[in-house]
Amino acid sequence: MSLDEILESPRLMMKLSFPPVMLQLMEEAAKPEPDFSVLGKIISMDPALSTTILNLVNSPFYGLSQEVSDLKRAAIVLGTRELLNLAVTVSFQKHISDHLEKQDYKIYSDWMLTVWGAISAQLIASRICPEYADKMYLCCLLKDISLLFLRCAAPDEIPEMFSNDSVTRSYSGQAEAENDSWGMTHGALSQLLLSRWKLKTLECPSILHHHSLEELDSFDLPTQAVILGTKWAEMELGNSSAPFNVLQFEVQLQNALDMDEETIEDFRSVCRTKFQSMLNTLGMDEGGSGTHFYNHSIKTLQASYFMSLELLTAEGGVDSISRIIGRHVKLNWDINEWELVLKSPDFDKYYLYRVGESGLERVFSQVDKKDLKWTVRADGITISSRGVFLGEFRCLCPGLSESEKNDLKLYFRFIGQAYEHYSLRQHLLEGRAVTLETLPLGIARLDIQGSVLDMNDEMVRIIGGTGISGAKEFSELFNMGVGAGLGKGWAEFLADNSKTSFSKILCVRLRTGGIPRDACLYISAYKQKSGEDWLISVIMEDVREISETQIQALKQKDFLEGLIDSMRDVVFTVDVRGNIHYVSSRYSKIFLGRNLFDIATPSGAFTGRWGPELFEQPKSVVEVLMKRTDSTGLPFELVISKLEGAGEKYLIVARDMTAIRRLEEKLKKQAVFDGLTELFNHTQFNTMLGREITRSKRTGRPVGILFFDLDGFKKVNDTEGHQAGDDVLKSVAVILKEELRAGMDFPCRYGGDEFGVIVTEVRPESLEMIGNRIRMKIETKFSGRVTISGGMTVYEDGDSPVSMLKRADTAAYDAKDLGGNLLKWAKKES
Repeated sequence: MSLDEILESPRLMMKLSFPPVMLQLMEEAAKPEPDFSVLGKIISMDPALSTTILNLVNSPFYGLSQEVSDLKRAAIVLGTRELLNLAVTVSFQKHISDHLEKQDYKIYSDWMLTVWGAISAQLIASRICPEYADKMYLCCLLKDISLLFLRCAAPDEIPEMFSNDSVTRSYSGQAEAENDSWGMTHGALSQLLLSRWKLKTLECPSILHHHSLEELDSFDLPTQAVILGTKWAEMELGNSSAPFNVLQFEVQLQNALDMDEETIEDFRSVCRTKFQSMLNTLGMDEGGSGTHFYNHSIKTLQASYFMSLELLTAEGGVDSISRIIGRHVKLNWDINEWELVLKSPDFDKYYLYRVGESGLERVFSQVDKKDLKWTVRADGITISSRGVFLGEFRCLCPGLSESEKNDLKLYFRFIGQAYEHYSLRQHLLEGRAVTLETLPLGIARLDIQGSVLDMNDEMVRIIGGTGISGAKEFSELFNMGVGAGLGKGWAEFLADNSKTSFSKILCVRLRTGGIPRDACLYISAYKQKSGEDWLISVIMEDVREISETQIQALKQKDFLEGLIDSMRDVVFTVDVRGNIHYVSSRYSKIFLGRNLFDIATPSGAFTGRWGPELFEQPKSVVEVLMKRTDSTGLPFELVISKLEGAGEKYLIVARDMTAIRRLEEKLKKQAVFDGLTELFNHTQFNTMLGREITRSKRTGRPVGILFFDLDGFKKVNDTEGHQAGDDVLKSVAVILKEELRAGMDFPCRYGGDEFGVIVTEVRPESLEMIGNRIRMKIETKFSGRVTISGGMTVYEDGDSPVSMLKRADTAAYDAKDLGGNLLKWAKKES
C-alpha cells in the first residue's frame, strides 16, 4: 500500500487521529493568549487528566512551597501557557500509548526521546528566543507524530533501516530512505498529518528541519531550538550513542547557547528534573537509567574522555591496553582484583587478562569467546562501540557505591570507542612496523632522486647501510656493500618520469652481514605518489635456492604484483558470489577470503540490490564504504569488469576516494573562510548579508553592519614587514571572535585590511556599543599603533546588500577623513 493510499483511507487515518479533548487543547495552544476558562472546561471533561496535571504541578521540578489542589490555582502559579503544555503532553502520551500498545509495540524509548526533546527545546528557546519557548515545546512534542502514526497504522511502510525498539531515533541516511519510500521526510509528513487532523492553526515550520544540525546557523532561532533539543535528546538518552560524540555535542550546545560549563550543567539539571518528574507522574520507569548520559556531569564525562585518550597512543600491543586500564581503575576506583577480556584487533579472537597478588598476567591469547574461563564470578561491564562487542571487565569491588559503579560503567563506554580507534589506527601502524622489520626481505624507501630515507634491518644487513660510509645514494651504497652496480637501467629509471618500475636479478658474493656468502638478489623498485611528493619503494630478496626456471617465473610474478601494489588503487578478483580470491598484497591480510558484499556497502546515488546481481551488467561503477574491521569504512570507487577467459571471475579496481573527499572539504572551507584570519571571506559576507536582509524583511527583526579598515596598517607593513602585518590581521580576527556573539554575529575579512561584521537581532544603540568595544580593544591591543575607522548602519526599508554596504563604506571614509580611530553612523537615505 502506498503512502497516498494510506492518507486517503479514513480507517487508517483514524488509527492515531486525536480525540476531541486533544484537538480542543491544541486549538487553544495555537492562540496567542490561551483562555484559562476555556482550558479549565476542557480539562475538567477528563477527571484522570486533571489529577495527572495536578500531580505534575506538585512535582519536584516546580518546587512549590504549598500543594496546589485546583487548576485555577495552578494557572495562577505556573501560568496558563505552562498548564496548557502539561495538559497537551499528558493527553498526547495517553493517546499514543493506548494505540501503540495494542500493536504490541513498547513506546517507552520513543516517549523518552519525545519528552526530553520537547522540554529541552523549550528551555533552549527560553534562552535564545523566549517569546517562542512554549510553542517550540509543542512543535518538538509533535515533530515525530508521522513515525508513530505509521508504526500504528502501516508498520510495513517504515523503511527497514529504522530501529526495532524506537522509530523516532534518527540514523545515517534516514532522509534519503524516507524520500525513497514516501517522497518526503517524516518532518514533512508530520506537518501533512497535523493539517489532515484539523490542526492547521498550529504552524510549526521548524518540524521540517528538526534533524538539520549541520545547517544549524542557516535557520531562525526557534528552528535552532528544535534542532538542538532533538539532538540533545538522542545524545543524553542514546544507549548506542558514541560517548566521544556526546561530549562533543555538549560542547557544541554550550557554544550555541553562549554558556560556561557551570551554567550548562545547571541547564542540564533543570531539564533532567522536569524530565524525571514527567516520567514519574505518568507512571513510566526510567529503566536502564545507568546508560543515560544525563545522569553524569559534564566533568565526569570529560574525566572519562581524557583517560580513554591514552589508548589512542598506546605502544606495545593489546598488553599495553590492559596495563593502561589497570592503572586507571586502581587510581580512580581503588580496584586491585579484576579480569579483562579484549577482542583481538586483527581476528575474531580474544585475550583474557587477570590481576591478582602476582600482578598482571595474560591468561589466554587469541581464543574463541566460548573458550574463555573466568574466575571472577560477578556481573561484567561490557566494552563495545556502535553495538560491536569488544570486551568485558569484571572485578571484585564490593566497596563501590552505586554512583561509583555508574562512573565505572561510563568510563568503559569511553574505553570501548577509544579501543575501536586504537584497533583501527595505532595497532595497525605497530603491526606494519613489526612486519617490515621481521620480513626476510630488504625494504628501503628513497626520495625521487634515489637517496635513502629509511630501510629495514634486512636491507641494512645485505648492503651494510650507512655504516659503510657517509653515502646516502642507494646505488652507491649497493655498489659498496654488494660489489656490483645496478647498471644503466637504474639511472634511466630515476631520470625518466614515465618509467614507474625497475627490476633486476644479480648473482653476487656478499661481503656484509658476517661471513661472505653467495647470493642471487632480486631487486625491484616502484615509484609511488605520497601527498605532493614522489617516493621510491625498493624490495630486495635472496633467491639463490630457487631453480633458474622458478627464478624467471618469480621475477615476472613479482614484477607484476609489484606493479599492482605500486598502484594507488586496490585490485581484487572475485567469483560470481563475491568471494575475494586475490587482492593487492597490502590489503591481503584484511580482505582475502572475505566476501565483497560483506565488507563493502554502497553509498552515494547507488540504486538497486547490493549483491551478486551486480555482476550481470557488463561493467559497473559504484561508490562504497569499505570496512577494514568493524569501522564505518573508507570511501572507495569500484570499477567492476568480467575477466575474459577466466570462467566466472571478475576484476575489481578500487580507487581510494579519501583524499578526494578531504580535498572537497578543504575546497568547501576555502570557499567560505579567509585563509589567513579564518573569518568568513568576501564572497560569504555578501551571501550572508543577503540572507540576513531577507530574514529581516520576513521577521521584522533588525540587522546591522559594521564596516571598517585599519589605521596605521600600511606603516606596520612598510616598517616591520608583511609578516608583522599578517600578525596584526590575525589579532584583529581574534578580537572579533571574542567580542561577537557566536551564531548571531558574522565577522568577515572583506579584503586587505578591510573587515565587515553582520550583526543580527540588534538595536542601533547596541550596534554602536559593540562597535566601540571592538574599536577600543584593537586600540589597546596595539597601543594605538593600529586603530580602526569604520561606518555603521542598520537595515532600512528597500535596502539591498549593495546599498547597506555602500552607506557603511561611505561612513568609514568619513571617519578616516576626521582623523581615524572613530566609528560614524551612515547617513540615512534621503
